[in-house]
Amino acid sequence: MLLLLLLACPEASPSGSSEVPQTCAPRPTEGWDRELAYEERTAEMGIEGVEGVRFAAADLDGDRYPDLYLWDGTSNARDDVAGGVLHHRLYLNREDGAGGRRFVDATVESGILTNREGEQGTSSNVHVFGDVDADGDLDLFAGRYFDRGTTDATGDCSEIYLNDGQAAFTLATSSDLCHPGGYPTSSAAFTDADADGTLDLWVVGWYLEYGASSESAQAELLRGNGDGTFEEITADAGLKQDRCGGSDNCVERADRFPAYGATACDINQDTWPDLLKTNYARSWNNLFVNKGHATFSDMGQESLFAADNNVDYSDNTRYACWCEAYGPCTPEPTIACDGAWPPEYWSAGYDDQPARNNGNSFTTVCGDVDNDGDADLYTAEIKHKWAGESSDGSQLLLNDGAGTFSRIPNGENGLEREHPRTRDWNEGDLYAAFLDFDSDGWKDILLGSSDYEDTQMWLWRQSSPGQFEEVSEATGMNQPWPAGLAVADFDLDGDLDVVTGSSNARAGTPWTDHRVHYYENVLPAPNFLRVEGFPVGVRVEVESGGLVQTQEVSGGYGVFGIQNDVALTFGLGDGCGVDQLTATWPGGASQSWEGISGNGAWRPDGAAD
Repeated sequence: MLLLLLLACPEASPSGSSEVPQTCAPRPTEGWDRELAYEERTAEMGIEGVEGVRFAAADLDGDRYPDLYLWDGTSNARDDVAGGVLHHRLYLNREDGAGGRRFVDATVESGILTNREGEQGTSSNVHVFGDVDADGDLDLFAGRYFDRGTTDATGDCSEIYLNDGQAAFTLATSSDLCHPGGYPTSSAAFTDADADGTLDLWVVGWYLEYGASSESAQAELLRGNGDGTFEEITADAGLKQDRCGGSDNCVERADRFPAYGATACDINQDTWPDLLKTNYARSWNNLFVNKGHATFSDMGQESLFAADNNVDYSDNTRYACWCEAYGPCTPEPTIACDGAWPPEYWSAGYDDQPARNNGNSFTTVCGDVDNDGDADLYTAEIKHKWAGESSDGSQLLLNDGAGTFSRIPNGENGLEREHPRTRDWNEGDLYAAFLDFDSDGWKDILLGSSDYEDTQMWLWRQSSPGQFEEVSEATGMNQPWPAGLAVADFDLDGDLDVVTGSSNARAGTPWTDHRVHYYENVLPAPNFLRVEGFPVGVRVEVESGGLVQTQEVSGGYGVFGIQNDVALTFGLGDGCGVDQLTATWPGGASQSWEGISGNGAWRPDGAAD
């Protein structure tokens, strides 16, 4: 019996430690047993009535508990500290005195609102975290969205705020992050593109002047100098795209399109971080493959990430209305207009081009869903019934290991949804995350669909390899009209909790404000390993009980910044320990550890407990 126990629960190796006693919990042999997984505990966490639509989960004060940064969605306006109006808030995760946790507002004293005039109040919109000065704590990129057709009353630029390790922030020296003419920052991701050990920053933008021009912002790669300053290297990295707009309709593959999502991860397993640009306006997405040392080539088309292969617009209702007024048309519409749209809503010579029959893409999630060791993708898209099937919907893309994707039809893997209305419907899919909510070792999919009727938070459990079942209502994760999300183990009990907000963007919303919702994972104690201490971009492979899982430390992604905890939580299913853990840094350096105990935290320096 003693021998069996030793084999089942190996002790940590000298180079990594977990002091938590080994208590391997029995797991149901047939998986999750359909009990409620999430309960809303917003009031208990001290944030009832707080408003927020974008969230970042990050341990900012070094106590290992993820803290919460949020933005309430107000644009082009600084916080009014004296008046008590804060658009940005920082909550530190503290003990509540009764054995639980509670968020404590530390916004003003943290310095995270300080502007260039030395006053309190900023107008930033995108927030992601990474250790830009390599001092062991997480610093903040606060990206400014500014439309050049509006009046700027603040003069604020995108900024870096340096953390002292105790959640006290100071502005870094201004650098190439600042655009004198303004920049419509819509997403950002930290990455180490040149594998020099210093974080770089991938920033994407939307239209320069929405409604007045089709010209969009050039996405930028900024090389980190290690002190909080950045140098823009977009052209040298091969990332420049063709400017278009006005009489140039932006329909060529080399054109730049308005982007809502930035993602950075290693797609082709060569250890060099690749850059993904998730584009709006039913246009192609871009996958910039890193050829080494931050030199890139767009492989979006070849990889099949750019779009699906359906460019048949004959079932587009706006096309049918145009043909009714000005036809006959080839191809002949397959549906009737029935007065749905004015004919001017379709633009011949533009809307019939392949560049306009793709996706309204908002967020691309990167992670190993099928546990085969490579990075798969999930794209979150807004799709309207009127646009027809040529408009791409949200979809899971499986990697072949070399960076080419198979687009799995949602009807084949369980990710398809029914629409309660037949005349018209909208899929408002904006936010997404991979997470193993039931700790069985297989990643599940969390999708925030919002801003239209019949939208909600969706959760799909991976019930068997490559197959999913929709469990949103069964788990308690079916909130209507969510806004933003962040995933983290906020209470350090081994499973993943979720924070989201409420959208009141359009008529039909059940919400009157942007109130925050905290959902605690209340499933029985899982078997898990929490991996801490690796920087953004490191790929961690965990082998336990014959199952190999892979996660990469992310420095933010998705529409207006989605930041999940940089500590990685691995569900171990029936296992209670890890046979081998391997970490691979950008550029290829790697290190392995063996015999790591589960049900606790582990760091490569042996500091965690």
